[in-house]
This record gives sequence, C-alpha cells and structure tokens, in this order.
Amino acid sequence: MGAAALRIRLAALRNTLATKLPSRVLLPTLSRCYSSLLDGRKLGVLMNIMKDHISQMETEQLSFHQSELTAFFLTALDFRAGHSSEVEGGVIECLMTMVMKLSEFTFRPLFFKLCDWSTAGGPERRLTFFRLCDVMACCLKRLFVLFAPQLVKPLADVLRQTSGSDDLPFQSLEKNCLLLQLDLDCLQKIFLYDSRCFLNRERADALLSPLVGQLENHLGGEQVYQQRVTQHLLPCLGQFSVALADDSLWKTLNYQVLLKTRHSDSKVRPPTLRVTALASRLKENYVVLLPETIPFLAELMEDECEEVQQQVQRVVQEMEKILGQPLQSYF
Repeated sequence: MGAAALRIRLAALRNTLATKLPSRVLLPTLSRCYSSLLDGRKLGVLMNIMKDHISQMETEQLSFHQSELTAFFLTALDFRAGHSSEVEGGVIECLMTMVMKLSEFTFRPLFFKLCDWSTAGGPERRLTFFRLCDVMACCLKRLFVLFAPQLVKPLADVLRQTSGSDDLPFQSLEKNCLLLQLDLDCLQKIFLYDSRCFLNRERADALLSPLVGQLENHLGGEQVYQQRVTQHLLPCLGQFSVALADDSLWKTLNYQVLLKTRHSDSKVRPPTLRVTALASRLKENYVVLLPETIPFLAELMEDECEEVQQQVQRVVQEMEKILGQPLQSYF
C-alpha cells in the first residue's frame, strides 16, 4: 500500500472513531491514551479526534460530559509546562471547539477553573493561559469581556513584572517577551470588544500606569522593543484610549504618555512620539487634548536628537491630517 493510500485510510479511521463511537466510550479512552501519547505528533492526532468528536456533539451530550472534558483539557494544557510548546496550539484549538458550543452560563465554570489552574502552577501555565485568553477574546468577543474583570490583576502584574530585571517570571528572555506580547494582545482585544461595561475608573487606574510604563521597557533588546511597541503596545494603547470614553481619563493617559517624551534615553522618545496612535483612535475627540500636548511637541522640536526632531515634524503633519485642521495656531 502506498503512502498516499495509507494516509487516506488512516484519515477515514480517525473520522470513524470521532463520529461513530459514543462519548461515554471515546472520551475515557482518549483520556487514558493521553499519557502514552506525549510525543507531539501523536498527541496532535489524539487532539484531532477529540476536536472532530466535540464538533458533532449535541448540546445535551456536551453538557453531560463537560466536567470530564474540562478535566482532560486542564491536563492537556500542561503540555508546555511538562514537555514543550509544539502542540499547544492544537490543544487550544481543540478546547475552543468546545468553548464555542457553550452558553455564557456553561462557559462560566470552565473559565474560572482555567483561572484557578493558571495560578496553581509555575509561570509556564500563565504563558499558556494568556495565549488561550487571547484566542478566546478573539473568538468570543463581547462575551469574553464579561469575564475580563477576573484578568485585570494578573494582566497588570505581568506588565509590572516584565518591566524590571528583578522579578521576571522566566529565566528565558524569549519566554518573558512572549508573555508580555500575549498580555498586550489580550488587553487590546478586551478593549476592542468592550461595550462600555468593562473599563471603569478602578480598572483603568489599575492598567494605565503599567501600560504606559511599557514605552520604556527594552526587554529583549532594541529590535524586539521596536517591534513590540509598533505591533503590540501602540495598538493596545490606542484601543485603551477609545475604551476609556472619558475626558478626564483621556487626559490622564495622554499626559502620562507625553511625560515619556522627556525620558533621558533618546531611544524612548521617538516611539513615545507616536502618540498619534491615540489621535488616530480618538479622531476629533483628541482636540480637547491639544492644549496640553502642544507644549510637549514644541519642546521636542528643539530636542538635541535629530531623529526626535524629524519624528515630531511627522507627528504634527499626521495629527493635522487626522484632525483636519492646521496646528500652527496652537504653538
């Protein structure tokens, strides 16, 4: 038998196992097989069978077996901690097949068990949990925001821990950078799908300073820093400003960002000048922030760093384009 024919027969066998065996037979069998299939490629096959089976389960079946499935996934999500991260995406994809079939009521106990699981082990669990939360926020959108208050403290804690060298969660620089990136991406999605029910003043205060502090966090080196600011931090700060929807909170955020333009490290000032990310999100609402913004821009026009001077000229031009009016009268 050729390799192609063998693959076809194996795929057919996998489909038969996933769709023909009843849950009371298949689920315990897959759970027992887990420990003997910890090789990444083998575990990937097991997850595919589980995913295909869950996708065709009726709501009543899923509800009946939810506790059993939850226990299985809590074990499987430890794959990164116990072995490697190679198949973590497959485990999360399989879990999301179940999550997308749950109601708000049935999702709630699963989410809180995942929260408890993430804090009961080492930092590897937190890395997996934040990756999972980022995926759940993307898929569940506003439904996930209802559960986001539970995440404010752990997300803020990671922002603070990764800002210094004394309290980093991992010895691995790469893992610390990944954890921070997942943190920012998850927050950006929470802010994006917030419909004025999540970001109250208390939560905004808890997140504002740690977020703005990331403008001077060079974790991972200069290249990683520039990439993180452009692709993750600025989109997060921009969406944060929209979700605030409050003049006083906008002013606090804007002022804290502007203070970073006076940072002694010239490498911090140009990225911070991309405050236009806030202007582009707030659009005409940014006008109320101009009186406090202009003095900082005027100061930066005389900066000793030529790159900063060039950047501030571009910023003024971009802001004029966004706001639809010349800014010369403000200087």
